[in-house]
Amino acid sequence: MNTFLKTITFFLSIIPLMLTSISAQNEIDALRFSELDWQGTARFMGAGKAFGAVGADFSALNTNPASIGLYKKSEITFTPMTLSIAKNTSGYNKASSFGQSVKYNVGSVGLIFAMPGISSTLWKKFQIGFGYNRIQNYGRAFSIKSRNEGSTIGSVIAEAANELGLDYTTNMKNWPTEIYYAYNSWLISPLTNTTYEAEMENIDMEQFSTVTRVGGNDEMVFSFGTNYDDMLFLGATIGVPFINFSENRIYTETNDRNPDKKFKNIKIEDELSVRATGINLKLGINYQPFDFLRVGMAFHTPTYYGNVRDFFGRQMTARAWQWEEDNEGNLYKVNYDVEPQGPYSTNKFLYSLTTPLRAMANVAFLIQQRAFISMEYEFVDYSMANMYSLTHNFNEENTEILNTYGFSHIARIGAEFNLTQVFSIRAGYNYISSPYKDDINDGSKHYASAGLGFRTRVFYSDFAYAFMTSKEKYWMFDQDFVNAVNNKFITHRIVLTIGVRF
Repeated sequence: MNTFLKTITFFLSIIPLMLTSISAQNEIDALRFSELDWQGTARFMGAGKAFGAVGADFSALNTNPASIGLYKKSEITFTPMTLSIAKNTSGYNKASSFGQSVKYNVGSVGLIFAMPGISSTLWKKFQIGFGYNRIQNYGRAFSIKSRNEGSTIGSVIAEAANELGLDYTTNMKNWPTEIYYAYNSWLISPLTNTTYEAEMENIDMEQFSTVTRVGGNDEMVFSFGTNYDDMLFLGATIGVPFINFSENRIYTETNDRNPDKKFKNIKIEDELSVRATGINLKLGINYQPFDFLRVGMAFHTPTYYGNVRDFFGRQMTARAWQWEEDNEGNLYKVNYDVEPQGPYSTNKFLYSLTTPLRAMANVAFLIQQRAFISMEYEFVDYSMANMYSLTHNFNEENTEILNTYGFSHIARIGAEFNLTQVFSIRAGYNYISSPYKDDINDGSKHYASAGLGFRTRVFYSDFAYAFMTSKEKYWMFDQDFVNAVNNKFITHRIVLTIGVRF
């Protein structure tokens, strides 16, 4: 393979090599777009999302479609406010940084038609429903600032330059942008014509990074259900999720304590934007053998995203010191900016993604139409995610998915108690186990919620507050060369729903 082809090959691969946290089309994307955080109506959120066997709530159509079979009346529901307040702590190299973001979105909109069953049979009702629920919120922002303890992104770039065998005595026109900036700012320096070392390795510097993620995954649902003798409830949902995700990442290294070194600073700014539309099928069943007990099961096929549109852009700047001589022959230091090599790096890519299937079991204990306690268990194997394209071989990425991810277990419990005929209170709790194998990362989540409801025969209004905590390790670049950032996230969510029955 000639030098030019090597350069092109490297250019396409250096993004995941250097900055794995934001890289596109790899195992990180596969997990990001496979994980779900069911949202929707305030009643659903307030009772811990454990509505699969309780039913008659629009958001439950995303989890157990058989819940639509519990509708006796038609309904219009609207969740105009889902307010998320996310706070985080990022610990890196003995320093901590704090951040906060506030996001607003519409949680759900739905319409259910409850129609008469077949006369002279035990098929009492048929139901049709459609609308949308938000099933994942990507909004999150955090920042990292600390001393580097000797690490530098120059170590990754020097290794990449050595793999390519680039010769600095020749024209640098075809050099990858990252290596060009690192070399000309003395972040890396030559050992021979074709080998390089990280000039700033083990040198005390400041590292700083900000990460801002926005967007969500909203799923359109088209559901059908039926009620047989108020004992057997069946349902199916066709789901059409829409991914809209963007991430901005800024990373800088600054030499602020070593005036004998030529390198001064480097800044890398990355923009990742992903848009995709998928399709899946959900099937559910609920059975009520006794007045006080209802049990159910649901199965979700994998979601197929056939045309994931991925755009990645990178901008870089770098600065170094150089010596200049005045008219009297005295040397003095001045800043110089590395001259841009050419257009900034951009990459547009199309690929397909299949997320894992899901299975869940539900049970609800009904207490004289005054209260309920419900429980759910959900199972998903994230190693089943798969990426592919006609123009790119995803064997390496799919192998990484198999090696990195595994089973995740989700447990939900919820309760509701009617204080009067029109007022009720709710509470719930969820535990989501880590999707990672072998303690590679954490990723587990805890969710607690409470809510209030006001309901008449025609109108209802519900309010919920939810609290979620999670942890994750984050690496600013290749984890073989830098310590992990320990992120802790706390999200407060306030939800309001209104609806009409007819």
